[in-house]
Amino acid sequence: MQNSLAVKLLRGSFFLVLALFASFVPRLLGYPMPPPGQNTLADIATILALFMQGVIWANIIIAYYIQRYVRVHVTDGSAITTFKALGVVARLTIWIVLGLAGLSALHIQVRPLLTGLGIGGLAIALAIQNILGDLFAAIAIVMDKPFVVGDSISVENYRGKVEHIGLKTTRVRSESGEQIIFSNGELLKSKIRNYSR
Repeated sequence: MQNSLAVKLLRGSFFLVLALFASFVPRLLGYPMPPPGQNTLADIATILALFMQGVIWANIIIAYYIQRYVRVHVTDGSAITTFKALGVVARLTIWIVLGLAGLSALHIQVRPLLTGLGIGGLAIALAIQNILGDLFAAIAIVMDKPFVVGDSISVENYRGKVEHIGLKTTRVRSESGEQIIFSNGELLKSKIRNYSR
């Protein structure tokens, strides 16, 4: 198991090689060093490649441990859903931290950027209210667990088995075999009957 993770990490090391190449080739060719606080194209390429490598490695590691956890706890639908949601949050957190570290390494002031993003984030949040409503509904489903993957539920006139709980939608397979897709926000507003409990 651990060996397959190491192989995946090794295969996904293209950007690390690119970063090393971008960092050392200008020095080997004897290009003059810039004054302190000024970035060369090689520095920017190196930081960008390292950022991409960090994102790729984070995705590989998180996906590996989520699949491993799902294999072990295949019968517990609520634990699988919770772990997948935590995987999404972990990926997002790592990407943000890597992005901020990359900007800081490029000598870009992060504090004014975060302030601007805060104000812009408020405007974007108002624009995508429905999507955020579904996202918070997904979090509520994961935390409150009115149903889990594998439960047989009925919502309004629809009845079936829960196949997938995503960040925006929940997919239910009806008894006749068709897939019914519910928006998480609308699903939580409806009366849900859970026949598995």
